Amino acid sequence: MTRIKAVKQKAILDVAESLGYSFRRLSGQIYEHPDHDSFRIFVDTNTFKWFSRDIQGDVIDFVQLVAGVTFNEAVSYLETGDFEQAKVIEETYQPFQYYLHEEPFQQARTYLKDVRGLSDQTINTFGRQGLLAQATYQSEPVLVLKSYDHNGTLQAASLQGLVKNEEKHNRGYLKKIMKGSHGHVGISFDIGNPKRLIFCESVINMMSYYQLHQKQLSDVRLVSMEGLKLSVIAYQTLRLAAEEQGKLAFLDTVKPSRLSHYLQAIQETTTFFQTHSNVITMAVDNDEAGREFCQKLSDKGLPISQDLPPLQGLETKSDWNDIVKQQKEISLSNLIQSAQIQAIKNHPPPKWEHTLEL
Repeated sequence: MTRIKAVKQKAILDVAESLGYSFRRLSGQIYEHPDHDSFRIFVDTNTFKWFSRDIQGDVIDFVQLVAGVTFNEAVSYLETGDFEQAKVIEETYQPFQYYLHEEPFQQARTYLKDVRGLSDQTINTFGRQGLLAQATYQSEPVLVLKSYDHNGTLQAASLQGLVKNEEKHNRGYLKKIMKGSHGHVGISFDIGNPKRLIFCESVINMMSYYQLHQKQLSDVRLVSMEGLKLSVIAYQTLRLAAEEQGKLAFLDTVKPSRLSHYLQAIQETTTFFQTHSNVITMAVDNDEAGREFCQKLSDKGLPISQDLPPLQGLETKSDWNDIVKQQKEISLSNLIQSAQIQAIKNHPPPKWEHTLEL
């Protein structure tokens, strides 16, 4: 057994306690951080994941994160400490199960056009790549947004409710990622032969970005991260590199929990980013979270460029769908104004003759 492999078998829950963290049992083999409910330890795989920050890894990564030390310092700590050996169950891949019965797309199209301001051309273009569908989920009509991997296999689906219900949903509409989805893949849309990547936070924003920039887009892959996820950036960057080298089968061997490590390896051991200087564009929301995420990527040494939607007036947040809806409102206002002017020209008001009596 190698030195690193032996260290990785140190029980992560035991290690956490040695560092002063008392994770509470949530259910089965899952434990939760006392102060961060999205920071969890999985005893069966001896791993952790901090969902809200899209950070995950093994016991070495855990020590690096919580103790703020280097890889070598983390390994040394684990080697010298008296920790139990974990009984690790190997991470297994569970295929995504898509069980929704799809329906005619009329209501979804109406939502995308009337509520989101998207054109029929945009909707049809994304539909042709198999990304959109309409279905019913728990008695609610939903827009289904589909995620396919490098093999063309359906790996995830996001659901967007089509009927507003303020009492039932915090954000007015149902928003959900289907259970069992493999969120590291992202939802991608290809234009030509992709040579670069543009990342958005949602499919609606990705469609909006396309509608606003389609004349300038060629040989690019638009990707929705369905949030702000380093794992999606890592997967799609690996995918692009593998496609160029004709080695897509390599991705079948990569565990999702190791994606960020492979991305780091590309940075440190290859010239990929030197020869692909404009490969990553971040077209995320122009808000605090989006800007902080871009800064985090830059701090990691990733050569990203930013294309954020402009802020309007005194607004502190803007996304690409906001811009689409604003343009639609302006166009509609101009159309109404033009119609009114034309109506006046076609039917001028009657001229009244006044007689002045002296």
